[in-house]
This record gives sequence, C-alpha cells and structure tokens, in this order.
Amino acid sequence: MAAFYGTIAESMMKYKLVHITSGGEYKTPLVASQLFDQAECQASEGGEYAPMAVEAWILGAMREYWDASARARVNMLRARCPGISIHMFNGISRLGGLPLLPLMKLHRMGMGKRVPVIYHCRGEEAAFMAAKLREDFPGDKVVLDVRGHWPSEWLYARGIEYPERAEGTERQEYDKLRERLRYAVGVADGVTTVSNALRALLIKDAGATEDTIVVPCCVKQIPADSERDRIRKEWGVGVNERVIVYSGTTAAYQHLDDLTIPFMKALAQNDAAVRLAFLSPDVEKINAMLQRHGADMGRTIVKSLPQQEVAAALTACDIGVLIRKPTVVNSVANPVKIAEYLAAGLPLIIEKGVGGVAQQAFDAGIMFPVQTTVDATVIPAALPEWIRDTDNGRRQAVRKYVSDVYLWQSAIHVSRGLYRQISGNV
Repeated sequence: MAAFYGTIAESMMKYKLVHITSGGEYKTPLVASQLFDQAECQASEGGEYAPMAVEAWILGAMREYWDASARARVNMLRARCPGISIHMFNGISRLGGLPLLPLMKLHRMGMGKRVPVIYHCRGEEAAFMAAKLREDFPGDKVVLDVRGHWPSEWLYARGIEYPERAEGTERQEYDKLRERLRYAVGVADGVTTVSNALRALLIKDAGATEDTIVVPCCVKQIPADSERDRIRKEWGVGVNERVIVYSGTTAAYQHLDDLTIPFMKALAQNDAAVRLAFLSPDVEKINAMLQRHGADMGRTIVKSLPQQEVAAALTACDIGVLIRKPTVVNSVANPVKIAEYLAAGLPLIIEKGVGGVAQQAFDAGIMFPVQTTVDATVIPAALPEWIRDTDNGRRQAVRKYVSDVYLWQSAIHVSRGLYRQISGNV
C-alpha cells in the first residue's frame, strides 16, 4: 500500500517546463545566457523535482517567420542548447497577435494533457500569453520572471533617473506600466525575481506575495584560467600590472561617462601598475568618451569581442568595475556582469547599494564598496593597496562564492522549489 501511494506522489510531481520570451529578446546575448542556458541546465540537471522535458518558446512578430537572421539566431540557440526543444510562434500585433495564440494552443495540445506544464515567463507579455493558454489547460501554471523594474527603466531611457521626478505624459505612462506589472503579478501562480531589493519592491508596489523567490542572473560555468597568460601577453600586459576592467554597453544606467570612466581614469593616474580595459560592443562610443576625458590610451585596452570570447578575456583581467548611481533601477537590478566578473575570478569594485549584491559577499572580501556619486575621482585610501594584491587566494574565494550563488546548476533548484509549491507538491 505504501508503494502504491508512493507511486501516486511521484506521478503528481511530474511536469514539463517551458521558458517563454517575447519582444525580440531572443536576439540578445543576455537572454541567450539567462533564459536559454537556464533552460538547458534544467534539462540536463537531474535531482529532486526535475522536469520531464524542457522547451523554450519565442513569441515573435510575423515578419520574423520569414527573416533569415531570425532563423539563423534560432539555429544558433539550438546548437548552443541541444537538450531543449526551441519553438518560435509568430503573430501580427494589429490583428491581436493572430495567429500566435492558436499556434501555441495547437502545440500545447501536442504536449498531452496528462502531465501539466509550468510556463516560466520572462516579462509581462509572455505571462499574459501563458495565462490565456492556461484557460484551456487549467492544470498548467504560470511563473512570472521579473528581471528588472521596467517602469523605472522606461523613465531612465528618457533621462528621468528618479520616478518621483516624472511629470505629465511620462508620469502617466509610468503609472500605466506599474499597473501592467501589477496585473501580470496578479495572473501569475508564482513570481521569481533577481534581487532581495526587487522582491521587496514587488511585494510593496505590485502585489507580489511573500512566496516570491530570488534567483540572480547566473552563468553556466566557471571559465578556466588556461587562456589568461596568452591573452595578457597579446594585450601587452606586464606580469606585475593589474588590469581593471569594465564589461558592458554604454546604456545610460551604466553611468560610463559621468562615473565609471572618471573613476577608472583616477585609478590609473594614482597607480602606475594599473591598466584599464573595456570590453564592449560600443567601441566607438567608449573611445570617444575616453578621449574626451583625456585617458591615457597607451595604457588602455578597448575590445569588441564575440560573446563566446568574453569569459576568457575576463580571466585575463584582475578586478571588475560596476560604478552606477544608486537609483531605483540600479539598486534593484542584478546585472549578469556581476556573475561574469566573479566567475572569471575577479573581485569587484562596486558602488554600494547597487547590483543586488548580498552583504555576505562584502563580508567575504569579494566586493570593495565605494561611494562615487558625489565625486567620481575620489578614491578611498585603502583601494590602491588592495588593487596591488596578487594573492591567488582571492580569485579562488571569488569562484567559490560563484559556485554557491551564481551558477545555474545551483540556482535552478531554487526555481524548482517554487514549481513544487505552485503545483501543490509542498
């Protein structure tokens, strides 16, 4: 009899997992690492409450159905993540998204009705579509994955750093986006987000429950140092030189021009052993900023690299930089570059209060907090000596922290706990 009930319990735990993205985000390296790598890890990692099968759905515009670059991108993702099934569903926005939803329903029918599906949705639009699908398959569940506070990010893109300063049409649109986020939280069976600060904001402002979980932006693996010496030699970096690196774009919230570059320039001026590196697709913009600030270009490395080469390039560096204003956008975010820096063995100079970094990371000596908001050229007195630290033990401590917190292999089990809860398998 016990074996019989054990079989029933086991069958109740069976489910299929679908990660959903929309809005063309599948084209970005960020979503390749955050959605598709996460789904691939769910498919390959066994253990308690592992899904029976994993798929990734891309909700796209009808024009993408015929677009050769879109097909090439999807094929690249399939090669990158062979353990999952990747499907694109297309629709025309002016026709209410038709035929996107009917195609999704047809595909869902082919997945069978005996085993429920959990839809892990990146953003509100994906959650809305999954909720419509759930109407025909009431055993299915919807997880809303909130990776940033989109209403505040919308304002940031328009030069408004603090929501309380928004007026007129900007304020009206901000309020609409807040209501849209609240509605998305309401239709979801569970919510996951990237930081404790964003979790608290969603509970306070968007109606999320205390069951909301935190899964930071993670990486698939920790890169080896096997290319470190070769790359440093190629860059002309001396044995005793320390490479301070910024990796990312020139988006406004990165505060490159007003904070990051002035701070890094001051570091280099303060210590002859410091070299600066910038890894970014926006090379021309960064070069223009550096020249405007009078940076020593002879001691500065600026590279645009294919995404698959960035991890190895970071291992050739010594310290990562994340200097941003502690606005709402930056204080609740958890940039993937934090995980990428740490996975490469780089301790991090960071503006305290941004990046969703737990206090335990600072306690472990992995992060070095600075306050640069008032004057980006002010460097704490202890910082130069810390930069000269060549102790390999720090790199190992950083990677140990990554393996516990910022690897998908660890993080997906947190998500599985949420899946179990919303499925009633507590």
